[in-house]
Amino acid sequence: MAVPLFLRIGLRYFHRASGSDRFLSLVSWFSLLGMLIGTVSLIVVMSVMNGFERELQQRVLSVVPHGYIEGPQQRLAGWRQYIQEISASEGVSGVAPYVGGKAMLSESNRLRGVALYGIEPSQERAVSAVAEHMVAGQYLADASGEYNIILGDILARQLGVTVGDDLTVILPKVTVTPFGLFPREKQFRVSGVFSVGAQLDASSAFIHIADAQRLYQLGGDVEGLRIQLTDMFAAPTILPKLAAKLPEGSVAVSWGDSQGSLFHAVKMEKQMVRLLLLFIVLIAAFNIVSILSMAVSGKRGSIAVLRTMGATPATIMATFVVYGMATGIIGLCLGLIIGVPLAMSVGDVVAWLEGLSGMQIFNPDVYFITHLPSYLQWSDVAIVSGFALLLSLLATLYPAWQASRVQPAEALRYE
Repeated sequence: MAVPLFLRIGLRYFHRASGSDRFLSLVSWFSLLGMLIGTVSLIVVMSVMNGFERELQQRVLSVVPHGYIEGPQQRLAGWRQYIQEISASEGVSGVAPYVGGKAMLSESNRLRGVALYGIEPSQERAVSAVAEHMVAGQYLADASGEYNIILGDILARQLGVTVGDDLTVILPKVTVTPFGLFPREKQFRVSGVFSVGAQLDASSAFIHIADAQRLYQLGGDVEGLRIQLTDMFAAPTILPKLAAKLPEGSVAVSWGDSQGSLFHAVKMEKQMVRLLLLFIVLIAAFNIVSILSMAVSGKRGSIAVLRTMGATPATIMATFVVYGMATGIIGLCLGLIIGVPLAMSVGDVVAWLEGLSGMQIFNPDVYFITHLPSYLQWSDVAIVSGFALLLSLLATLYPAWQASRVQPAEALRYE
């Protein structure tokens, strides 16, 4: 199949510019290098940000269910039949009752605010993986009345307690006595410590649901249900439908509502980093404008000869578009060849550098993770490639248009 004239001439111009004209060749290489570095940086950094986001989701949502349904006025009677009904609903993988809210934990002179949840140990396994992240002691027993409590490891360190120690749970509710109003409180024994590697380790505690019912004076009722879904991103759609099956006044709260600010912050950081790195590709595209502008100026005679031989303005314009796009495409392809494998193995590369230098990037005493997570999404690769190609194309249009307007007689006057 015959190669179009504009394609042959455009690639020939690119090849000669890369070899003969030293200054033009230098600018071409800088532009190609800029496109390469920008592509590699975008793919690797976006993969690392995706890795952090996925790590955060897995860690936080391993303890926090995909959603809650609070009963009317935070009280739900006949909850066992509702559990059976909701468990049979499409898209639901687990349901468990809960009692709790904000509380204070006190030990000696130390005081910490926590999210305290009363749970049914056996049913809770269907909506939370706390039992799988115990690092000391044991998970809550099925039997109640022992007033045991399990804490996150950071919270335990802040309170200075270990397994077997006693602490006091103080609720933001008061008890009326002949001597006045006193906050409601109860002494609990630490039976276990868990660690999920997230901020929840510093702010969460769990007790048996029967103990919580006595503490909150709910009798046999609960405050609501904790829901686990087969698709967590469907929570905003499914949860309101499930809440409609409960008594009027029940409220659905998805993980996006309870933990949304955290994930929105990560998404915003990812967008800002992506925007900053796109400027590298943008600068490379501006270099393409410089290359073509100088090439058009230096090849006015050649353009005039092509026009006298019958080349149309459209052919001339397409020739210089090919000439400019060659730099962007080669830089993009080299960036993909380097960036994609690097993004897939950036954690191993960083670990190798840590072993080589003896330094540790993520100190386990400071950070929740000890490795650099990475998750390559091919949609990101497609977006980066499309953006780089679009910028390269836009960068070629004006110089190529200027080349198509060269008049043969005027260009050949001084040749």
